[in-house]
Amino acid sequence: MIYEKPRYLYSGDQYLTVEIGDEMTLEANFKVIGLDRAINDAGISGFIETFPGWRSLLLHYDSLTIRTEDLISEIEKVVQAVPEVKEVPSRLIDLPVKYGGRWGPDLDFVARENGISPEEVINIHSETIHWVGMVGFTPGSPQLMQLNPSLLLSVRKYESPRIYTPTGTIALGGSITAIYPVVSPGGYQMMGLTPVPIYDRFQSLEIFEESPVLLRIGDRIRFVRVEADDFDHIRQQVWECSYKYNIQEGTFSL
Repeated sequence: MIYEKPRYLYSGDQYLTVEIGDEMTLEANFKVIGLDRAINDAGISGFIETFPGWRSLLLHYDSLTIRTEDLISEIEKVVQAVPEVKEVPSRLIDLPVKYGGRWGPDLDFVARENGISPEEVINIHSETIHWVGMVGFTPGSPQLMQLNPSLLLSVRKYESPRIYTPTGTIALGGSITAIYPVVSPGGYQMMGLTPVPIYDRFQSLEIFEESPVLLRIGDRIRFVRVEADDFDHIRQQVWECSYKYNIQEGTFSL
């Protein structure tokens, strides 16, 4: 459900959560994107930055400059003025993936849980465009939703999270796909591995010149299946700083 009015939740002495609704849908995500733009353009005193998510955004502010009550009043003015968002800028980004085997050791489990073959899982996952609805958890890690799937893949998470997840892991938890940008613990089922970074703290590749984080809310991801030789070749290009991402600028409409 999308609320008639946003909810304001205290999230520490310098943070405020603005909650649009309790559903993870494109409609809720578009409202978050629209509100996020409007707040960033509003010139609110004490405002620092926002962190948009699926159905809410976290707002960072200077509590010595503006009181929380006054901040909420300013946001309510923005909410009343913000137009309904039906179309947003949306890049279509290709990410190569090697599925299964040592690159995705949980692929067979995902297949069994969905009652299909591993090959069918790969086909569904790589032939469906994925929507970036949130970026966070670890630096630059996206949460992705399948757009118009012929079959919605879904799988339970690990009962006990693993300690180690390799950088570049493509994994499924529930019906959400995540990409692990750095080595970390994790509980999503590992289906594959991408040889290209989505987070580069050294900003060594050209695409990271403006930000060490590649993906942003509203992007669309197309996973491109590659085999072992291509995977190694692409990884070598990344090490040599010569890899070029395939990114198409565009828009996406509800």
